[in-house]
Amino acid sequence: MAVESVAFSPDGRHIVSGSQDQTIQVWNAQTGAQVGNPLQGHTESVNSVAFSPDGRHIVSGSLDETIRVWDGQTGAQVGNPLQGHTSSVFSVAFSPDGRHIVSGSQDQTIQVWDAQTGAKVGNPLQGHTSSVNSVTFSPDGRHIVSGSSDQTIQMWDAQTGPNVMNIHGTTTKYLSCR
Repeated sequence: MAVESVAFSPDGRHIVSGSQDQTIQVWNAQTGAQVGNPLQGHTESVNSVAFSPDGRHIVSGSLDETIRVWDGQTGAQVGNPLQGHTSSVFSVAFSPDGRHIVSGSQDQTIQVWDAQTGAKVGNPLQGHTSSVNSVTFSPDGRHIVSGSSDQTIQMWDAQTGPNVMNIHGTTTKYLSCR
């Protein structure tokens, strides 16, 4: 089955992967050996995975429309699945302080979640006209940036929610390397 997403732990010692086989695996970055058992709970392909900034948690997003948080040491699921998207979750990321999670979905929305409680923070961020394929926080945590199949990149105020910038992401120039 295809591997859909990978990420390094903050200390660089582990790699986490999400796969079409509905599992999440943790790997030793030095040896390539699997660490522990696969993390299981999603019922569809795992599209996105990320470590928390302190490396204690892993977040995953899936075609099953859920986001799940996992204990990075034991592999146990932490709390209930985060639910609120009405279609596949394509991207997840932690805020730099680890207090929030952002998710982007095929339902054209972005949602911010409290990483501790799993509660939604504010209303979904809306403005894309197609699937939200990628989301992340700025290094200072003040902004969220999203990329979409609508060929735009949008930047959002992470605290208050309004869209603060639109960038048309398509280009007709390509760089060639030889």
